Amino acid sequence: MELAQLHSFERKTLAGVSADLRQVVRSGWLHPRASLGVVVNGPWRPADLWPGALERLVWSVGLDAGGGPLLSARGEAEMAKDGLARRQAPVHPVEALARRAGEGLVLLHSDAARLAYVAVYRERRLAWSLLLQDSVRLVRCDGQVVQVAEPPRFVAEGDRMGVLLAGLDQWLRDPIALAEGDRFVLAETLATLTYEAEPAWVARDGAFLGDADSMPARASG
Repeated sequence: MELAQLHSFERKTLAGVSADLRQVVRSGWLHPRASLGVVVNGPWRPADLWPGALERLVWSVGLDAGGGPLLSARGEAEMAKDGLARRQAPVHPVEALARRAGEGLVLLHSDAARLAYVAVYRERRLAWSLLLQDSVRLVRCDGQVVQVAEPPRFVAEGDRMGVLLAGLDQWLRDPIALAEGDRFVLAETLATLTYEAEPAWVARDGAFLGDADSMPARASG
């Protein structure tokens, strides 16, 4: 399961997200073979998925690289400058979207890389982040202080699903009570929010497309 999502209390549209991507991913930062697709879904409520959870409206954005490389070496280096390198965080445009919005939950999950990463933004600042990469690296940040454990002696969240759940709890400020079976499939549940619709491809071959070319084949939500 590969996820790259931004969840936000702010209304999101395909046009708005596409415009923001053009602002945060500059010329030459995409890999020459990169494709980039966007799905915007919302509004929905956490209570729609998890009974007893928050009733507040949420919009979700999913970014899809089509299974190929996304950023060039220059792009990774440039995007990592904005605090990501210090936190040893994965470098992905989805976090740049969160920084631009100033609010939301960044969620990255990769079975291939064996990592889970979550970051919470509030009032245009990073409030909290957590990275668990396999069993060899645990990086916590309270918004200022970074703590790195390689390898971690103890992971309070337990595993990658626990990291995703911790991110949701931190962002919503209202813990979600999950049965063990629901916790086990949390990544798949989150994937239903943005990966069951055909993405709108906003970039091909390392370059952003014109508006007419980036219209979605099928709308989400």
